[in-house]
This record gives sequence, structure tokens and C-alpha cells, in this order.
Amino acid sequence: MMSPDTHLFSSVSVLAEFHPLAKAIQFWSDKSGQRHSKVVYDHIVPSAMQALEVDIAIIAEQLGKASLPDFYQFCSDIELIFHGAQPSGPVATVSDIDWLRLRRISIYAQYWKNRNPQEVNKLLSFVMGIPLYSQIVAQLIASHASDSKYQILQGISLSGGVYLIGVERYKQLFRHEIDQAFNEAKVLVSAFRGTHEENAAELINSMAEAALIK
Repeated sequence: MMSPDTHLFSSVSVLAEFHPLAKAIQFWSDKSGQRHSKVVYDHIVPSAMQALEVDIAIIAEQLGKASLPDFYQFCSDIELIFHGAQPSGPVATVSDIDWLRLRRISIYAQYWKNRNPQEVNKLLSFVMGIPLYSQIVAQLIASHASDSKYQILQGISLSGGVYLIGVERYKQLFRHEIDQAFNEAKVLVSAFRGTHEENAAELINSMAEAALIK
């Protein structure tokens, strides 16, 4: 189960890194002492390419929990979606996914797969990896002792406490965790796409489990 600190940093970390309109992150605690976080966005109309990036970032945030523990089947689901088919694994069990956004990504990939297969191949790997990245980076931030994390948690330790930080500053403060999580997710996606043994699912899932902080 995801710890409270991991949950606090999970969705905002992936949106801060990949949502093109992300401007700031707000952390706060309510009257009951529950801690919350959200991303604050620029209120501008995105370009066509930014709109695709928005869809990918939001879908990645929504699919984060589905990427584990069965990362192999999760990636298989994403492959099916990119080919216009229905997923039957962990993605199919997500109750709050924005299927319209996911279909837009799928339509984009199907349109370009023969026109620009290299770009679609990169996009497929990206959509596979970013949900897992959201889980790894949040665990790294939550588990590592840092003055930056301490300041955020202290700022919201009292009921009604609020801590606001710009996206660029947030990424600067947690750059080590961000880079490490991104690299680990990239390695795991490459392993999925390059492993064809009979026990591939077991190998990939054990690698994904090893990437997480115990």
C-alpha cells in the first residue's frame, strides 16, 4: 500500500514534470489533518502538440497505480490500446481513467504509425514508462531525507497549513530523484520490449519490484 508521503508526491510529481501548462504545486492540510497536493496550471489554450502532452500527462497520473505490481501486463495493455484494441489487464480495472483522452492518444498513434513509426515507437515507450515513473519518483522523494521535503511537510503540519512552490523550483529541488526514477522506468520499458523468454512476465515484474524502495 502506498504510504501517505508517497501518495502526497505521486500525482503532482508526474504532472509537474510532463504537463506543459503546470505552473506551481500546492500542498495543504485540511481541518482533520489530512494532507493534500495539487498542481496549479496556466489558464491558456494549449497548442495542438501541447494538447497531446496534456493528455499523456493526465493519463500517466491516472494510470500510476495500475502500473504495479504487474508491470508486464500493464505494458501489454498499453500495446493493445495503441493498436486500437481493448485492454484486458490492470488498465481495464482503473475506475477513474479518462477514456476519451486515452482514445485520443491511441488515434494519434494509429494515424502516425505508418507515417512516422519511430515517433510512435517513442510515444509507446513513453506512455508505458511514465505511470511507473510516477510511482518510483514518489517513493524516492518520500523515502529520502531532504531539507526540501522537510520544509514542505513542516509547512503543512498544522491544520490549514499551505505550502506553494513553483514547478521549476520543485523540479530543481528533487532533480536527483526525478532523474533516477526516469532512468529506472526507461530501463524497465526497454526490458519489457526486449525480453521474449517464456518467463518474461516474471522477470520484468521482479525488476519492477526491485526498483521500488522497500
